[in-house]
Amino acid sequence: MRLLPILLLITGWLTAQTPDSLVLSVTLDDIVVTGQYAPTEARNAVHKVTVINNREWKEQGLMNLSELLQRQLTMNVSTDPILGNGLSIQGLGGQNVQIMIDGVPVIGRLGGEIDLTQLDLSRFARVEIITGSLSARYGADAAGGVINLITAQEQGGDWKLEAGGQYETIDLDRQYFRLGRKVGDFQVSGGLNRYQARFAEVDSLRAGAVPWNPKDQFGWDVGLRYRPNDSLSIRYEYRRFDETLSLYGAVRRPQFRPYVQDQFFDTGRRDHALSANYRVSPYLTADLVAGLNAFDRLRTTERRDLEPDTTSLVPGEQDTTRYTGQLLRLSLASTTGKKFDAQLGLEYRRETGSGGRILDTATLSKEPILTNAAAWLGLSYRPHADLTVEVTTRFGYNNRYAHPFVPALHLLWKPTPAWRWRASYAAGFRAPSVQELFFNFVDINHFIVGNKELAAEKSTNLRLGGEWGGSGKLPIQVSGEVFYNHLTDRITLADVSDGRFSYVNLAEYETHGVLLQFDYQAGEKITYSGGGALTRLTNAVAVEDSSLPGFTGLFEWRNELTYRMPRAKMTLRVDHRYVGRRDRYQLSPEGSVTQGFIGDYHLLHLTANKAFWGDRIRLSAGVKNLLNRDRVPVTGAGEGGAHSGGTGSQLIDYGRNFFVGIAVGW
Repeated sequence: MRLLPILLLITGWLTAQTPDSLVLSVTLDDIVVTGQYAPTEARNAVHKVTVINNREWKEQGLMNLSELLQRQLTMNVSTDPILGNGLSIQGLGGQNVQIMIDGVPVIGRLGGEIDLTQLDLSRFARVEIITGSLSARYGADAAGGVINLITAQEQGGDWKLEAGGQYETIDLDRQYFRLGRKVGDFQVSGGLNRYQARFAEVDSLRAGAVPWNPKDQFGWDVGLRYRPNDSLSIRYEYRRFDETLSLYGAVRRPQFRPYVQDQFFDTGRRDHALSANYRVSPYLTADLVAGLNAFDRLRTTERRDLEPDTTSLVPGEQDTTRYTGQLLRLSLASTTGKKFDAQLGLEYRRETGSGGRILDTATLSKEPILTNAAAWLGLSYRPHADLTVEVTTRFGYNNRYAHPFVPALHLLWKPTPAWRWRASYAAGFRAPSVQELFFNFVDINHFIVGNKELAAEKSTNLRLGGEWGGSGKLPIQVSGEVFYNHLTDRITLADVSDGRFSYVNLAEYETHGVLLQFDYQAGEKITYSGGGALTRLTNAVAVEDSSLPGFTGLFEWRNELTYRMPRAKMTLRVDHRYVGRRDRYQLSPEGSVTQGFIGDYHLLHLTANKAFWGDRIRLSAGVKNLLNRDRVPVTGAGEGGAHSGGTGSQLIDYGRNFFVGIAVGW
């Protein structure tokens, strides 16, 4: 098992410490910041915020954001062995979901998606998720929701140390190390993480028996926080991430001077983030968030002649693509705690792209620029202690598209201490990205070209939800929601000519559905969480043939059962998710319709955790994907889609996979 050797030294050092060094653990209510005027208890937030803390994913042996979201209701993770794992929420694709780190958007979309496997969870304290449009607050890419990964802002003592490692039997391993030091008004923190996935010997990968491509990831970060008093906090963080993904080609001409042609995709992320919070007065707070991001993807194609053993670059098959993003967001919030609160915000975003595959054919620019400047005004009104009405309006300028007025209305009603009712209306606007407009990506598995004629998306989101917080005699929490999303000129990837894909506008697109969740906790030992959802999505082919169903349905169910043994400091957990079969319809160039489906599947995971020495040392073991479902069948014309090469099946997960891990914290 490949774990950091330093773990053994750390474990021995920590166990030699005196009991006086135990850290006091305090349990607090979930406090959320995403979409709020000020930090707010989750149950009292106007927006429905789902909070997942690091204890959850550590107990499940999860390593990256892809694994975490794959287990959430109404969130579907798509798998591409080259482009990575993307996301859709309630039927809206990843290009409509803004993923942020401490409020700064993550850039570098490939095929319209952020690769979720590149977002390691080790440095985050929690993840906050809001579904539904937040375009009035966060602008583009937020019509389907926001996912905010939040780093720990405080540490209990002068020193903080964390380290861990995990090995999985599909031949992947991961290690991480984090260290924090607090000196007076300053707090310094940083860490590194390493992830390697080999999957099989190179010969097996060349034979195509394994659909996954090996990857090697390494990331590190360092942060500095200055907090001289309770009114001012300033934080700067630098993050760096590198990944190499290897695509091994089959042996060619095996009988006569055999050779292979391999591709290597090197990804680099460089992120600067600055945030400041200043309490001007007891009722007025100023927040500043600034980000400078760079994303590079280098493709290298090598030819290796086996007789003799020589390697050379393939002419014309080398390429580098670079994206940059800049963000400056300033907001002032008045939180009096009385009838009226208000927020005023200004935001500037700039995105550029460059590389051999990017060209603005209208201007012949090899580095097109998209800029967006906006202002928003929010007003919160409480006519009664139990009722909150929040209105947000956004005005903006985009250098290529007319920016519309973007309004949003949210209501929160608390008729009793146990009940919460929420209702909302929100508009959305998304201008096409640099990639959708100007990027061309062609290889053995992909043929995707940009479209500079795209129109901007406009959206409408409606939702109504309620939750009951239970009582002392009945420790059950129940929540439900109905939602409706409507997009005009939705940008989607479509087969435009015999396997050649491009981005096109779909005149109308709609998703709507219902979900129900409930939680039960029997004392300290047993916790159960379950829920189901039905999402209906527009059947685009029905526009051409009115006899077909206007919508296709997708049913999901999720179960979590946790059994804790406090005296033994041990936890057993079962996680299950079912995704139902989904019908699909394809229209051929001749006008005929083929009906097919995407198969259903169950994912079942078992984990066990054991803590030692005041929770400083934690061992974990388990099995992921116990039922061994790595693919589902896909039938119908164009079965493979843009990313799969027409295989007649769709990858969903690694197969059955056992893991063991250790974590040390002090």
